[in-house]
Amino acid sequence: MNRVFQKQHGQVISLDELMAMIKTKLSGKFDIVIGIERGGILPAYLASRWLDAPLSTIRIPPQGKDSPAWNEQPNPEHPWKMDIRGMRVLLADDVANTGATLRRAARELVGADITSMVISGEADISLFGPHEKCIRWPWYK
Repeated sequence: MNRVFQKQHGQVISLDELMAMIKTKLSGKFDIVIGIERGGILPAYLASRWLDAPLSTIRIPPQGKDSPAWNEQPNPEHPWKMDIRGMRVLLADDVANTGATLRRAARELVGADITSMVISGEADISLFGPHEKCIRWPWYK
């Protein structure tokens, strides 16, 4: 079976369903797709394939009060070094509960025209949602 992750109330969303939503909701031209590590890598990869755009990642510590690295002002673990001024960027993550991670990542992407995309939550493009809790990826223990 093609299960990717479990969402709220045990709902399982397949890779096919995720790709179908990307194809349905994502249009326009982007110069690059940037996925927020770790949860944003899969949706970023799928979006970059659909858009035929280059892919990169940015690492931001996990947010949320239950996360060990949580703080009010998240700092990236590795500062962004690529010059993307003037580029149209699709910034992807899995879930946006408060938007803190997306905002912090966007501050690193100086001068870019950013559109945010999440699997679930508040963003410019939300593929599924709203949600009540975080996505349960298969690799979590």
